[in-house]
Amino acid sequence: MKKSQFILVSQLKEQLQDFPKIVSSLEKKDPLFVEKTLNWLKTVEDILSTNTISEVSEIAGFRSKILAGKISDERGVNVKKKQLKITANLLYDSQNCVLNVLLPHERKMNECRDITKQLLALTAQTKALMYTNEVQFEDFIQRIWWYILSDHDLKIGGVKLKSMLSEMDIIMLMADEIEIKDFS
Repeated sequence: MKKSQFILVSQLKEQLQDFPKIVSSLEKKDPLFVEKTLNWLKTVEDILSTNTISEVSEIAGFRSKILAGKISDERGVNVKKKQLKITANLLYDSQNCVLNVLLPHERKMNECRDITKQLLALTAQTKALMYTNEVQFEDFIQRIWWYILSDHDLKIGGVKLKSMLSEMDIIMLMADEIEIKDFS
């Protein structure tokens, strides 16, 4: 079964949106900066692991460098300051790793989003399916998808989407992109 590209992109974008808070935490000399960064890295690591993306090891490596900063054989070395410096030095590389994972998936989703918009617009023009309050939204989206797959002219676009995304992603994307007024 294909992993959800839609969910992956959403989750990684969410993590990147949270990243400025971590940088601000460093700027404000927040005593929880290291812990916040470790939590962020762990969340990213879990997302990458769930989606079997190999960069999970790089993120785990960043976490290990921060954790290793707690260990010091040197006398008089302030362990907290050492760990803070290590963490601060890893910020750019860690977000860049996440961004590099996200970009190809985001490009693919944007391409699928464009195809979906076109298919929905063409389906709406046929006036073959009309939305009413008696029909549940999810059922209506499913009907549109089945219509696309059964229509001779639209099927090519539907097959292209199926080759790029899971059916669940296609349904979520259609639900996200539909202009319901076009079907009323």
